[in-house]
Amino acid sequence: MKNIVWKELEKENKEFFEAYAKRREERAASESETSQRIHNILLESSMNKDHNNNDD
Repeated sequence: MKNIVWKELEKENKEFFEAYAKRREERAASESETSQRIHNILLESSMNKDHNNNDD
C-alpha cells in the first residue's frame, strides 16, 4: 500500500521529487569528496610525521 501511495505522490509532484533526488546525489558526491580530502590530509600528515621522525 505504501508503495502505491509513494508512486502517486511522485506522479503528482514530479518536479519536487526530481529536485529532491538531485540534491541527494549532490550531497552524496560532496560527502564522498570530503571523505577523500580527509583521507588525503591524514595520509600526508602521517607521511610527514614519519619523515620527521626519521630525521632525528
